[in-house]
Amino acid sequence: MLVFTACLVGIFARPIGFLSAFWPANALVLGLLVRYPTLARPPAWIAAGLGYVAADLVTGSHWGMALWLNAANLLGATVGWLVLRRLDESILRLRRTVSALYLLLAALAASAVGALAGCGAAPVYFNAPWSDLLSLWFSTELMNYMLIVPVVLALPRADDPPSGHPSAQGASLLWRAAPLGSLLLAEGVRTFVGGPGMLAFVVPGLLWCALSYSTFTACLLSLVVCLWTMAGVATGVLNFTPAHAGDVFSLRVGVTLLALGPLAVACASAARAEALRRLAHAKRHDDLTGVLARRALLKQGERVLAQHQRGCAGAAVMVVDVDHFKQVNDRHGHRAGDRLLIGIAQTIAGTLRGEDLLGRMGGEEFAVVLPGVSPAEAHAMAEHLRKAVEQQAFSVGDDGPRGPHGNTPGGPQNATVSIGLVHSATLGGDADMEVMLLAADTALYRAKAEGRNRVVVG
Repeated sequence: MLVFTACLVGIFARPIGFLSAFWPANALVLGLLVRYPTLARPPAWIAAGLGYVAADLVTGSHWGMALWLNAANLLGATVGWLVLRRLDESILRLRRTVSALYLLLAALAASAVGALAGCGAAPVYFNAPWSDLLSLWFSTELMNYMLIVPVVLALPRADDPPSGHPSAQGASLLWRAAPLGSLLLAEGVRTFVGGPGMLAFVVPGLLWCALSYSTFTACLLSLVVCLWTMAGVATGVLNFTPAHAGDVFSLRVGVTLLALGPLAVACASAARAEALRRLAHAKRHDDLTGVLARRALLKQGERVLAQHQRGCAGAAVMVVDVDHFKQVNDRHGHRAGDRLLIGIAQTIAGTLRGEDLLGRMGGEEFAVVLPGVSPAEAHAMAEHLRKAVEQQAFSVGDDGPRGPHGNTPGGPQNATVSIGLVHSATLGGDADMEVMLLAADTALYRAKAEGRNRVVVG
């Protein structure tokens, strides 16, 4: 249905007796196949083919022309998909500086193959030279791919980071609207001034939008502006038929290059923002287990305690230490010890609530902040955590000597933890994170002295 609808849009934009001036169906098919890889199966191609042919037939086209031209349409989109399908997901989600280049290469390949496959229909159905159809087909496909495919690929997803550039966060509404305002102003000036340089008037505004807004917003603005530009140039001057093939080719290639610059800038900006997000995440999280690093836990824990320790329920802090961890390293190797720490961190995280904080203090020691709990609730949660670790068999592998058949000795490892627990009610409302951690650490030493694998309340 999507292909059928897109084809109808193109058909109604078709000059009498020739190809459409704007044909979004092929770019839509390519974008959907790349964005949703599970669609790339025979049923999807068959459905797309039916959508193509049905749109032509219901609008009165000859069945032979419908089959020929739409086979070329589908072939071109398939070639573009073959170029893009093995690329890294971050490239296809327009989060790499080379994303625009790969899209351009795919668009060139798809446009060339589609045009070569369809240009032979010119003398048969349109009484025109095949070279004119080749030129017009290639240029319109190149423009459509470069305008529409980025919009489809950049459509917001549930796992997307916050939209917009990091530098725009916290900016005033006026400042955030300034790039769009500059684009509208450039459009007004271009309409008033006119002339051969009018294509370039909007470039600064598009680049500013690409630097300031999300990739999807920047691509959508490029689509609207470029189509408006093409329509403005063509109105009363060009007719999208072989009579103006050279001028139309020049116009469409110019519009494509107009869109390429902002797209490249938007991709580079998204790549930079992604790198900054990863750097910020790496600074806040432990690189082995993925839980909060010590400094981040102290900082966030301080805020949580300030919010909850004066409340009715209060807050609790526990320090968790893996029992006999050195023996694991000595018997099975440090890589096995690392895998055990990762498994224990995952087990602990699985017992916690969404609002709880988990961090690694160093070595085999973790700390947990439990906001909004009573002393009894905190103790019950600590016991639940201890039992969860005790009952879990951890697959740690082995770095030790291999047996005669190449197998590694030992299987899943069991582990226990000792826990020191302290509640804000015990220390008073003024206790900060450092004080509570010190008290929980003292309780932890008592737990280890009393035999390990237990919870001791400080």
